[in-house]
Amino acid sequence: MLVFCAAASAQADKVFYRYVDSSNKVVILDRLPPEVVPRGYDVIRADGSVVKTVAARLSEEERQAWAREQAVARARAEAEEKLRNWDESLLLRYSDIDDIEHAKERALRDIRVRISILKSNLNALKQKVSSNQSEAAELERRAMEVPEALAQTLTDLRREVSGTEKDILRRQEELAEVAEAYERDKERFLQLQDNVRLRRSYHGSAN
Repeated sequence: MLVFCAAASAQADKVFYRYVDSSNKVVILDRLPPEVVPRGYDVIRADGSVVKTVAARLSEEERQAWAREQAVARARAEAEEKLRNWDESLLLRYSDIDDIEHAKERALRDIRVRISILKSNLNALKQKVSSNQSEAAELERRAMEVPEALAQTLTDLRREVSGTEKDILRRQEELAEVAEAYERDKERFLQLQDNVRLRRSYHGSAN
């Protein structure tokens, strides 16, 4: 009995090697041929349970191909996740196309107000520049030196003018981008509505 138990225990502890041969057939042996090692293999017990898996050793070309495949898969998964989040956001925020149109108008109106304020500020700054330039020009006509404070004020004003003009340009670009984003939202929302109608139509015909 003891001998039988010992033999059974030894058999249970024994490991085998499972791999795919050059003919694409699964092979299980109690020894591992050296030529199999680069292709990868599983170490298993007699009951088929896996002890460990040894990955294949890839060539540089295979590694690069695998890396490209992984990058494509990640990009696809990210795009799908982004699309799901977009769809969920649209369905949570809006009940119909009119909701999106109203939201678009509100957003564009807010940006236009900011542009209007910036343009008003720009006009005020340009008037100050003109006034200070006139003062400096008058001093120069009188052969008088332009005070350093006045020259610095002009420099600062011109810098503010340039910054405000850039802000206006950025806001105008934002206006176009926001309008385009809402148009994409409308297009996608219509697609989602069409999908819902198609599913309802399919289920209705199936019933």
